[in-house]
Amino acid sequence: MSIKKVAFIGVGSMGAPMAMRVKDAGYQLVVYDRNPELLDRFRNAGASIATSAAECAAADVVIVLVANDEQIFDVTIGSEGILQGIPPGHSPVVCIMCTTHPETITHVAGPLVAAGARVMDAPISGGIVGAQKGTLTILMGGKREDFAFVNPLMRVMGKDLFECGDLGSAEVVKVANNAICIAVQFLTAEVIDLAERQGMSFEKLAPILNVSSGRNFLTVDAEEGRLQYAAWARSSDAFNSLMKILAKDLHIAEKLAASANLELSLLSRIASYADHVDSNIFEQWKRHGKLPQSSGPKA
Repeated sequence: MSIKKVAFIGVGSMGAPMAMRVKDAGYQLVVYDRNPELLDRFRNAGASIATSAAECAAADVVIVLVANDEQIFDVTIGSEGILQGIPPGHSPVVCIMCTTHPETITHVAGPLVAAGARVMDAPISGGIVGAQKGTLTILMGGKREDFAFVNPLMRVMGKDLFECGDLGSAEVVKVANNAICIAVQFLTAEVIDLAERQGMSFEKLAPILNVSSGRNFLTVDAEEGRLQYAAWARSSDAFNSLMKILAKDLHIAEKLAASANLELSLLSRIASYADHVDSNIFEQWKRHGKLPQSSGPKA
């Protein structure tokens, strides 16, 4: 059996470009989102629009990309969630691609599996730009036969796929990755300010950092780095939503540390910093997202 129909629950900043890539690859696409304004683009592109998460359960693969645990519980095992809509004899693969605590995955997996579904955690890394280009890193936790089943679909959205282990393992990897990533996002923005105030543009700085010990995902290519900041700070609402997600991810990392009896003081300070980001950081990121006037298409 191959994948024919794919449902996306959540078509926000990350879900929308991922879902559109799936549609363009020839899969039958069903989308559900509580924000009706996000659905018009998909309706015009010929996708089917679901009126509830339960309607998505008839798809071969159901991708869940929502913002927090409350929403995960609601769209998976809630009163109008996937659990309520699984047709008799059907075994959809439910891929939870948002970042959450591993215990959340196992909590919702029990009822879903009992109803016939297969469940994977498949969090992603690469940001909005990666989602648009189909170059995401996709981490997968669950059963190997399910990894093989979804592989062709995942290749439409991602470049690097990793089988991390049992259900929930991919979330552990993602939380660890995000803790480092978030610290880099904040610190690199400050370092760009520091360098540019001293007469060194990011375009000159990035290639030097990229062959030095300061290398990170934002220094690989200065233009790419600026595109990331531009996407993150494209509006104050988008920025504020992102900050909530970053803070949420850091607090998940803190919970994992606490469950292992670890005291990670730097992680806690970064989490506290993310909790209290103000408009100055938005303006900083917005400023860094502007390409220099001389910048043009690459040869």
